[in-house]
Amino acid sequence: MRESISIVLSGEAGQGLQTVEEFLVETLTQETYVFSSKEVMSRVRGGNNSVEIRVSNQPIQALRYTIDVLFLFNDHALERLLPRLTPQTIIYGEAPFLKSVPTQYKTKEVAFLDLGKQAGNRLYENTAMFGYIAGMIGASIDNAKAIITKRFNKRGEDIVTGNLKAFDLGYDLGRQDPDRPKELKPTHFSPKKALTGNDVLSMGAVAGGVNYVAAYPMSPGTTLMTLLEDKSRDFEILVEQAEDEIAALNMVLGAWYAGARALTTTSGGGFALMTEAVSLSGITETPAVIHVAQRPGPATGLPTRTEQADLNLVLYAGHGEFPRMIFAPGRLEDGVEVMSRAFYMADKYQIPVFVLSDQYWLESMSQVDALDFNPKYLESFVVETKRDYQRYAFDKSGISPRGVPGYGLGYVKVDSDEHDEAGGITESFTMRVSMQDKRLHKFDLMKKDIMEPLISGSSKHENLVLSWGSTYGVIEEALDTHPEWDLTHLHFIQVYPLPESLKDIISKAKNIQVIENNATGQFANLIQMTYGVKVNQRILKYNGEPYHIDELIAKMEATHE
Repeated sequence: MRESISIVLSGEAGQGLQTVEEFLVETLTQETYVFSSKEVMSRVRGGNNSVEIRVSNQPIQALRYTIDVLFLFNDHALERLLPRLTPQTIIYGEAPFLKSVPTQYKTKEVAFLDLGKQAGNRLYENTAMFGYIAGMIGASIDNAKAIITKRFNKRGEDIVTGNLKAFDLGYDLGRQDPDRPKELKPTHFSPKKALTGNDVLSMGAVAGGVNYVAAYPMSPGTTLMTLLEDKSRDFEILVEQAEDEIAALNMVLGAWYAGARALTTTSGGGFALMTEAVSLSGITETPAVIHVAQRPGPATGLPTRTEQADLNLVLYAGHGEFPRMIFAPGRLEDGVEVMSRAFYMADKYQIPVFVLSDQYWLESMSQVDALDFNPKYLESFVVETKRDYQRYAFDKSGISPRGVPGYGLGYVKVDSDEHDEAGGITESFTMRVSMQDKRLHKFDLMKKDIMEPLISGSSKHENLVLSWGSTYGVIEEALDTHPEWDLTHLHFIQVYPLPESLKDIISKAKNIQVIENNATGQFANLIQMTYGVKVNQRILKYNGEPYHIDELIAKMEATHE
């Protein structure tokens, strides 16, 4: 585990946790390595939320379970976090907030409310707390003040001046704290951009040419819709809130039929309602891009927590047999690549393509140097139709050329029943076999477009660790800091279909370990089924939390005893 400082803020919704988090992350990302994520209760009021900001002098993409410094925003912000405290944890807050802290923990009273009042308004108390934390860890005053000025500039000079004064008051106190943690500053560092998974998925959608979004709100998938709506005028995207999830995916299919590049976003419960439309995409060979943001089920489950338990749901969704692709971003930059690639693959192969993320990956803030946008993914495969156009023609390419109404002279007829080349309903057994073979032949055609996994660690390939999605960062840190384990990490960004090129590596491995956030090892089962191997070890977590780096290292060490 890399040396780091773990700072946790705990309070109710509306108390300003997100503001302090954003100020800190935006400041620190200019000068050091930082990773941040949220833990949100599923109640609008009354539930206590928390934010963790982990700071290090080396790259990090994971949280730590144990807490170094904890800031309480109210008198009931501690109970949920007690298991994460250590004898070295220091707890800060107003005097009334510290009364419930057990006597074995060190506390420090800081009157942030009074600091806000000294600066001119009690509302500046969160800026004073930001200043205190910045002072404790030695963050740049210039960077912090530039961010405060930018945030409040539109609200007038007095508001900017007051917040800057509150910051100064807090910063001075933080610098004087005798228990402030050791400063962790990299020897060489270039300023980076801190983004969330939702941010990069929205960028990837734009890079993939999205121009229509239909969705029904369901956390944690809703933010992607709202981010694209916010940019709808800049990029000419029509965003529509459908009456329900069933309508949303059918609207997406209608938009692709008309020539748009369309997207829907939802979570597991909402996607369950879409499955008939997924099958409709399969038989009509209509492209679709579907973002499924995973959270724990069954049913409502833990609606604001994280899990990787919907792989089977999207893998087998829809009655009948038809091809699909499934992507799951792990690194932050993967979000741009897989979302834009999803539009390209959906268009090229006329299939439903899924982007499978989770609450933790979507809402964490991480750093990236630069993002690449591949113009190739904007390529359209729509053809101009001739008068004798047949939508389901048996083309030598193996894929029927896709026309859209109004582009050319042809009539574009599609049907959800089995059909002939012109799109007319048929009950011919011979035609049924020919059409189904044509659709399933896409699996063979898709082989040249399957993404290879990221491979790191030992070059021996004897002991493998396999992962997918949001577990990438925490596993990489565990392996980087424990080279003596001699493990090779294969991280899959495309989780279906899986590449045939890995068969030799996987089949010859002495030991295969799969790490994932679900109870049954869904990806491990897919690996076994695809490659005909036995997964020797499974490390599984399904309590609604992501893997913490100290927790995962302990679990992996236990497998090496």
